[in-house]
Amino acid sequence: MITFVVWALLSLLLAVVVFLVANVMERREVRDDQVPGGLGQFWRDFRSGLRRRERGERLPRTARPVDTDMDEFFAATIESAPGYVDADELSGVLQRARDQARTSLHVGTVSKPH
Repeated sequence: MITFVVWALLSLLLAVVVFLVANVMERREVRDDQVPGGLGQFWRDFRSGLRRRERGERLPRTARPVDTDMDEFFAATIESAPGYVDADELSGVLQRARDQARTSLHVGTVSKPH
């Protein structure tokens, strides 16, 4: 029984840490025209979310489902920009890494055979 309580408390503590880290990361991404939230804003948002749930309020649905077939879906989501991993860029990076690995000196880590 003690083990269960310890694991439950540990998981709650880990969840709090995750929320705090997410809050700090969000604060770093805030632009100058926005008001930085901080821990106080996080706590206010958290409490208002709990109040909304207690009152049974639902978030408004802005997007409604649309029936499409796969061809229409893929045609609508075609990207004209270069892909996330560009083959030419990747091969250039690998070539530079290979050249650097060949010319780098590893002092003290590699011994020459006699």
